Amino acid sequence: MEQITDLQSIINTPMPLIEYAVVYNEDTGEVMRVGPNSAFANDTNKISIDEETALQIIEGNIRISACVVNIYTKELEIAEIKTAYKMDDVLHRIPDVRWIAMEDPEIYLTYDSNKKTITFELSTEFGGTRNTNKKITIIRKTVWDGDTAMNFLITEYNDPNILYEMITLNISELKGKAKIVKDITVPTKFSIYTRRLFKKYVMEIV
Repeated sequence: MEQITDLQSIINTPMPLIEYAVVYNEDTGEVMRVGPNSAFANDTNKISIDEETALQIIEGNIRISACVVNIYTKELEIAEIKTAYKMDDVLHRIPDVRWIAMEDPEIYLTYDSNKKTITFELSTEFGGTRNTNKKITIIRKTVWDGDTAMNFLITEYNDPNILYEMITLNISELKGKAKIVKDITVPTKFSIYTRRLFKKYVMEIV
């Protein structure tokens, strides 16, 4: 009878939750290993991840080569998920520098009303031309392929339903150089919307 009681006690005891982690290269953010956190007790360059993501990587549904750790935010970024779901399928209005204080924008737009041009720049943090206040020791690797397209919708002020122009360019076009688009004619007040691949966008009108 005592044995049955012990067996029932074992059955009713909840299994301990397994915590998962990824170990990454502290210079590039490249993910090196994925597994239970307990297996990486001696590793310092690691972050915790959720069980579902860990198992997807372990089972090969997500390629480990598509994973990278943002060495600044210590977050796991996955190229395949961002591509499949467009990362952010909501249109976001790019804020004007006059109305927002933003440190280290990653995508910087400059509209020259006299020349009727828009200049697109990627921050130096990602290998672009727009200077950042951060001390850059290494160029951050983007998790997106260089051919990944970015669409910018020039619209009525605060109204993305009234479209004046759409500009499409690839990330690779902003590596090491700025992209200048000419012959842009817009009203005095307008907005620019995009689906975000990067986190920080800002625009300036000169």
